[in-house]
Amino acid sequence: LLRRLVTLISAQAALGASSQAFRKQAEGASQAARQYLEDNDALRKQLQESGGAPSPTRDENETLKAKVESLKEELQLSKK
Repeated sequence: LLRRLVTLISAQAALGASSQAFRKQAEGASQAARQYLEDNDALRKQLQESGGAPSPTRDENETLKAKVESLKEELQLSKK
């Protein structure tokens, strides 16, 4: 009976230590995630304050695609 009691107390101590380690690990991960979210928000605010990178319009995209195609053709001709 005493041996079983000692075994159970030992198992409880091991589980308690394991539980504390997992709790600390979870708190660390939570804190890191919170910090990443704060950094992300700060970067978004900076981008908005600086005016952000203007997104190209559809016409600009089409023009750039045509330019790429013509440059590809020139490259093919120069390879020959």
